[in-house]
Amino acid sequence: MRVSVLAVLALVVLAGCGGFVDPAPERTVTPAPVPERTATPASESAIAPGVGGGRVVDADRLARAHRVALQNRSYQWIGRLSGTHVNSTDSQAVTTQLWVEHEQLYRYRLSTSWSFANTSEYTAGPVRYRREVGRSGYRYAMEPSTTVTARFGEQSVRAIRRYLSIGTASVATTRIDGERYYRITGTTESIPETGQIDNYSVRALVAPSGFVRSLTVSYDDEIGENDERIRYQFRYTDVGETRVEPPGWISERWPEETSTAVDAGNDSG
Repeated sequence: MRVSVLAVLALVVLAGCGGFVDPAPERTVTPAPVPERTATPASESAIAPGVGGGRVVDADRLARAHRVALQNRSYQWIGRLSGTHVNSTDSQAVTTQLWVEHEQLYRYRLSTSWSFANTSEYTAGPVRYRREVGRSGYRYAMEPSTTVTARFGEQSVRAIRRYLSIGTASVATTRIDGERYYRITGTTESIPETGQIDNYSVRALVAPSGFVRSLTVSYDDEIGENDERIRYQFRYTDVGETRVEPPGWISERWPEETSTAVDAGNDSG
């Protein structure tokens, strides 16, 4: 048996992984089936890196391609991880949001369904501004910054590796805002890091480049003494169109830093 779902979600918070809220509806989506082919080797994926015909050939290769596809692009990312007792409505959730203009100008916000570990960050050039909300109130910090890829890039990469390691899958073409994507759906009886699970379901939207626009997962697992329904989702929006401004709490805490933070972030671009 594993530890409680609350502890599992708390560990995810500390590891920097995140969760999701419902995305905006897709536009101009026209699905069409893709004929299944014999699975191709990872080096000859016919649909996207690591995906060939009716199979996820190599989830790790797909994750690496996703990371490359996001380089030097602005975007918004939002995710949600939740756990619910199968026989009750008792649940906990972690929600993460990330706004990225470029590698050294981005905002981050994490919130939980319990009363601790809520965090906001703003990174501009060499400085990261951080506010944590706890039972005793706010705590603030100014720290040396890192790039957004170094700090948060593994969140989606790790999720792709873990949740799309399914082998056989259903693959259909679709178009979103005029661009081709592949809708991948599937199931499995075990996943990396967790092992055996029940009622697993995953679906993802994948571009030919390997960019995973969205990922949605649900499954049942025994955690502690409870049967839990686990849900995880992430989604990217406003790719190439995101602009980042400092949150209001920076000017309230450090009035003299506001213009400096904006200038530093813009100069780093």
